[in-house]
Amino acid sequence: MKNTPKRKQRNKPGVVLFTAVAVMLMLSILLTATVSFVSVNRTKTNDNYKSKQAYLTASSTLESFINQIQTDTAPTNDPTAKAQQKKAIDNLKKLASANSGKGTTTNVSYNGSNGKSDNIGTTKITVAQEGTSVANIVVTCETTYLGKTEKVAAHISTQSVTKPAEYTNTIELVGNGGAGYDNLNVIGDMAGINNTTGKVYRFTNNTSIYGSYLMYGSLEVSTQPLILLKPSLVDEKQGSTVTISENLDVSNEFHINSTMARADGYNYVNIGQKLSTSNHMDVGSSGFDVDLFCCEANIGGNDYTQYGNFYVYKGAGAYNGDATFGAAGQTINGSLYVEGDLNVTKSLKVTGSVYVTGTITGKDKIVCTASNIHEGAVLSKAGRDAKPQIPVSADAYVYYPEDFFMSNDTNVTTISDQYQAFYDGSNTKTFNTFASDWTNVDYTLTELIDLTGTGAKTPVTSRYKLRITSSCTWASDLSFNDYGNGSRILVDVSDSSGDIVIRLQNGLNLGAEWSPVIVVRNRSTIIDTTTGDRKYNCYFVSDSGSAITLNGIDSVTGKSQHSGSSACNYSFKGLKVFDYDTYVRMFDSSVLNNTKGNPGLPQSGFVLNPTSVDVAGSYRPKNSSIIFLFGENTTLNATDQSFFQGSFYSPQAIVNIATSGLGGLVVTDSAGEKMTVQCCAVGVVIANSFGNANTAFYVYTKPSTTSVMQNAKGGKDDSAFGYTLDRYDHY
Repeated sequence: MKNTPKRKQRNKPGVVLFTAVAVMLMLSILLTATVSFVSVNRTKTNDNYKSKQAYLTASSTLESFINQIQTDTAPTNDPTAKAQQKKAIDNLKKLASANSGKGTTTNVSYNGSNGKSDNIGTTKITVAQEGTSVANIVVTCETTYLGKTEKVAAHISTQSVTKPAEYTNTIELVGNGGAGYDNLNVIGDMAGINNTTGKVYRFTNNTSIYGSYLMYGSLEVSTQPLILLKPSLVDEKQGSTVTISENLDVSNEFHINSTMARADGYNYVNIGQKLSTSNHMDVGSSGFDVDLFCCEANIGGNDYTQYGNFYVYKGAGAYNGDATFGAAGQTINGSLYVEGDLNVTKSLKVTGSVYVTGTITGKDKIVCTASNIHEGAVLSKAGRDAKPQIPVSADAYVYYPEDFFMSNDTNVTTISDQYQAFYDGSNTKTFNTFASDWTNVDYTLTELIDLTGTGAKTPVTSRYKLRITSSCTWASDLSFNDYGNGSRILVDVSDSSGDIVIRLQNGLNLGAEWSPVIVVRNRSTIIDTTTGDRKYNCYFVSDSGSAITLNGIDSVTGKSQHSGSSACNYSFKGLKVFDYDTYVRMFDSSVLNNTKGNPGLPQSGFVLNPTSVDVAGSYRPKNSSIIFLFGENTTLNATDQSFFQGSFYSPQAIVNIATSGLGGLVVTDSAGEKMTVQCCAVGVVIANSFGNANTAFYVYTKPSTTSVMQNAKGGKDDSAFGYTLDRYDHY
């Protein structure tokens, strides 16, 4: 949605201040399709111009009306809120279509600060169709004050469109195969979104996720992995959850803890089928409850300790809601709910109550107040006790990189012209082309930058061996003597360059002796007023060829179909890709003034903030304008301390970032708690298959909302009911 325009007159004397216009008027209009009065507080004014008072009254009333429409139709993922959103727009259309499209008019009354009627003129609000379509609406406010009449109008277009893509996972697997993770560490959420049954994921060697986890399939756990539920990095007001659609099998220590006190809607583990343990498992901690749901439980081996409620409810097929507790040391600091039968073979301590619908075997082994043990109970399954739903599927990807490469639909892509230019002969430029222009060689950049976040700007100088200013191919034609040994290469995005698309020549293979450092500077001045993202972006794309054909949208899956995408293979050692604004803050002048060499560790005092809120003393990057688009059957192998600050959209490609990454990076959460990590990537990684190695971290940062990734996914059930404010008029 577009922001409501601000008029200079709003700050002049005589403006009418509204306190209840939004609530009183819009609740009645949008939610009940009737119109009531508007309460208004009026400031005293020395302005004797009657027409100005009439204009200010009309324009303020109209602006409050439009602002409330914006509030009531704000984008949401909540199904209940989405239904109210649709209802609001439907009722607005109903008002506009009344009287054969002439609409509905109501008189507005104004109340002064003393609650009594205050005669500052009369105002009429009319909601009517504009033209023949109810999708186009004009809202008019007409005020008469002491004989002077002024009229203003807002022209709006209602819409029901596919929801823009939301990227909430640091790592997201799209393929239908399982995967194993060794020392994988994720700051943010992780998901396996392909709802194919029978997949098995494996966590080994201290794999940890600091956020939520959603996966379709089963999870096998060994060697002390950790899931630490933290507030969402997308919305700090939301909590986190663990959802596993099939089985969880714990053969070694597994810890699921939380940094948040439990509240409705988060701090739970939801297992679609069976939980089995043969070694130590911890869920929750004192003061930080985590509830657990499953459809069958077999708790054995060593300790099981939980802070929170344990629920075993019936599921599909053979899952009858039965539970067996036979671990050597098992405690539930909460209540136990079993919809089937409960079998207790070793001492089980329950600090709350035990509710069992079926029979209890081994009741004497339950350490619990006798009056709190209920056999043959009826389970309410309401409120906290309601089993969370496992979504049938995650948001489906509709468009693939091939669509962005080849589509002629500007609603889908903005980069197809640049991509196809590589194959029709109109763009033959490579990195070496820029190396042949002395203005781009040994390039020095000095810019005033607010390094402290206080508004005070400091001149910062950084130097580069090579500067890239337009779309081109990264080929293997650069001189090693000039551009090996960690050369710094600046990609400079501007209004004149537009989107810069860099094609990676198929087979590009750069060993550790090259170790290039790519820095992407984005200074395009056209800004999205809602998100603050710059219009243009930098894309690194696979060399997938021009033989790609787009075969339309599949009528069953709703996904775009394509064929003819060439397979690509890339291998990099020591490749580092930075956003310029992060780069000049992360490193000191001794690094920035070099045109070659490994930049090394971030400077002391640099703290990266991947959360959605500002944290004192940290740097919070903007949404990433660096996008990697890899087509079908592409494989990327990045090793030897490679690091990527950018987002990968590679749903049919293999991404192996098997590297220890960038060392010594300090990362903070929204509470200011810090941790120092080896970091492989800052962004999101979406891939068919993903591989990692070594103890390294992946940190969440959202991709730019102006990039083509914003069109990649959504679906028929994800409509956003809203409006576009086209213009204001003053008659």
